[in-house]
Amino acid sequence: MTPTAPRLDQREREQWLRKLDRATQAHEKTRKALDDLLTDARDAGVPLTAIAEHTPYSREWARKIADGVAAERTKSDAEQSADSPHDDQ
Repeated sequence: MTPTAPRLDQREREQWLRKLDRATQAHEKTRKALDDLLTDARDAGVPLTAIAEHTPYSREWARKIADGVAAERTKSDAEQSADSPHDDQ
């Protein structure tokens, strides 16, 4: 049987939630940086097996992540090209 967690008052609860928010934001930023670097490494020719040995991802997850980031980049590039004025003179 697991012990019951103590009841927190509102102030203590909010302090914990702020800590969680800050840690989550830091994690998301670091995760995006890792995913971008993983994609760049694959694009440069680093094998997925080697990437998997140096990241917390399996080879399959590294491939899925790199494919997703590459698709986002392609979409973003296409949107920027469509938004930019064309010089047809």
